[in-house]
Amino acid sequence: MSYAMIQKDAEFTPPTLRPFGDREHPNALKLKKAHECFQTQDFDTLFSIFADDIQWHMPGDNVLSGTWVGREGVLRNFGLLFENVDAYWAYPMDYFGSDGHAVLVARVRAKRRGKLLDCEECLLFRVGPDGRFSHCFHLSLDEKAWNEFFAR
Repeated sequence: MSYAMIQKDAEFTPPTLRPFGDREHPNALKLKKAHECFQTQDFDTLFSIFADDIQWHMPGDNVLSGTWVGREGVLRNFGLLFENVDAYWAYPMDYFGSDGHAVLVARVRAKRRGKLLDCEECLLFRVGPDGRFSHCFHLSLDEKAWNEFFAR
């Protein structure tokens, strides 16, 4: 499975990620690391940050919708994502963390058959007792556009 669509978008100036300091919550930093692993396709490191039985929840009515469980399930979801785009970018805007949660706010741009998706998303992660991410809840801030773009 190829994730070669993760690349620079020459037509778009990405949002600026705020500077991170030494007072960031460890779970915010862990999520930043996880997102960097996704972007560089370092799935071994990514899945060391996730619980073995992570549940990846994708709402809506589209090819990505459903609950995907474990490494194989999440990789299948990632595969469906990339099978359904010609190009894909997820620009981080901010990371937040607490003892029980971590949140990524990102600007997503994707191209598919001449169509463009441009919307913000939030990924809410629950932190399990072992400190690894046990659940991810994907929330597109424009679910209608997301569903239309990734229509079945």
